[in-house]
Amino acid sequence: MIVFNEDGCIRCGACEGTCPTSAIDVTPTYIQHCDTCGGEPKCAEVCPEGALKVEYLSIDEDSMDQPRLIFNSTLCNACGKCEEACPQQTCKLTGNDLMGVEGFCVMCQKCVDICPADAIGIPGIIEPKECEIDIEGKGAVYIADCKGCGTCVDECPVQAISIDSIGEKITINEDVCIKCGVCSQTCPWNELYISEKVPVKRTKEIKAFDLETSKCIGCNTCVEACPGDFIKTEGNTLTVLLPEVCAACSLCVNLCPTDALSIDVEWGTPAPADDEGLGYDAEKCDFIGACANKCPTQAIRVVTKTGMLCPDMVQVDEEPSFTSCIRCGACAAVCSEDALIVGSIEKVIDGETVLRDRIEFNPSKCTECGDCVNACAYNMIKLTGDKKLPVAGFCTLCGQCIEACPQDALCDK
Repeated sequence: MIVFNEDGCIRCGACEGTCPTSAIDVTPTYIQHCDTCGGEPKCAEVCPEGALKVEYLSIDEDSMDQPRLIFNSTLCNACGKCEEACPQQTCKLTGNDLMGVEGFCVMCQKCVDICPADAIGIPGIIEPKECEIDIEGKGAVYIADCKGCGTCVDECPVQAISIDSIGEKITINEDVCIKCGVCSQTCPWNELYISEKVPVKRTKEIKAFDLETSKCIGCNTCVEACPGDFIKTEGNTLTVLLPEVCAACSLCVNLCPTDALSIDVEWGTPAPADDEGLGYDAEKCDFIGACANKCPTQAIRVVTKTGMLCPDMVQVDEEPSFTSCIRCGACAAVCSEDALIVGSIEKVIDGETVLRDRIEFNPSKCTECGDCVNACAYNMIKLTGDKKLPVAGFCTLCGQCIEACPQDALCDK
């Protein structure tokens, strides 16, 4: 049985690409794969023609035999019972006469061999590498063992990330960083974390990865530079063999001294920290400030069309605007007393109950040190001097702002 350590997975998709039966589907949030139902595959159990059968494979003399599935296309009548019975939803009819069913594990171990993070294994034989993501107490921005690929640099919406040269560790200007988390979602090697959150990784597709052999000088710079050991030397030809699927960090391309390598990567849309929770429609907003005045924690700031700053109720020389806490968690990440933490609340969105992040505050733990104020990229958090609520500006997703808005510009999201 093949097992995955999803915490250690870098979502490169190499396992999915190498699986001969399409039994692995790597998504940003989970890995869907055939696990042979713990040794008793449901697909084989329900197959009326015996086209899918269980066979046991001896991998190691000192370990138990491993179950694998074998498929006889001549016996398959495409009834679809295997697809209906598969609890992992990997088993599917293809419409192909030669391979009428796909999505079952044959224990070829190609996924185990190709994984650059050693996150795939076989229990009792090849255990997946343990990966403990220790980000608690690391602050609002944490850079672990950066590979220096620079992929995150261009993806930052506020140009807060810089790198002196490819291969060196990045630096992040925390005074500029808005804690949106796009860099963390993009990092090909899981080395960057914002506000102590494990991110949902962005999808990516390698559209083209090419080697111009006439330019290659056989220096093997790309082979040595690849953190995942994806690129291999090609015998005595003074060229290299490129993988079909990799982490797409472009480190090899950027370091190639002769520009012999090129890569075209299509990235999926990132999900910034404010993507879920409170929806705001700027076209509907009339900037009257009712939401800011209603918010019990002063987590919304509105400048009205007449120049009134709400909820402070002072006149300012600014254009009409709406700003709110996006619950990025930076304040909670730097709070040494756990007075501020990232909690969750149930919301009903389109008839479905979902969990959304919220900021929770315990005033009895607050020392009024001001670290949270400095960490807030949106200048929402502030010290009030009020012992009952010494810190304000954090969003609890209470929903009172939504009820107060006369233009329906705010909604649960």
